[in-house]
Amino acid sequence: MTSVDTNVVVRFLIRDIPAQAAKAIRLLEGTQCYITDVVITETIFVLEKVYAADRNDIAATIKGLIFRPNLRCNRDLITSVLDLYKQRRSLSIIDCYAAIESKTFGNDLATFDRDLLKHGGSHVIEPLLK
Repeated sequence: MTSVDTNVVVRFLIRDIPAQAAKAIRLLEGTQCYITDVVITETIFVLEKVYAADRNDIAATIKGLIFRPNLRCNRDLITSVLDLYKQRRSLSIIDCYAAIESKTFGNDLATFDRDLLKHGGSHVIEPLLK
């Protein structure tokens, strides 16, 4: 199995550099690949910030990617992250990931971020003095 980096995933999705896109397509369509959570979140960030893609389009694209039968990743977690990302436009993809990951592991998430406190879930808390 081959792990892939963000630039390979972006070339696969965007296909803006033909020679690299061809290699990315051959790899991601022809072999068993693993995509880490970090690479997926960075890909989402790049699609949003560099390519100005819409969140709904990004979510649909990433879901289409992660459910390819030859690709392995943390599908359940990423699907939940994408759902929050689509629902809460005031939260960055990183905030969405942190909120979902902490909830998945049964942890509170301490933050000073007002939007994250408001929209991240009941497990998102402000740090308390003891």
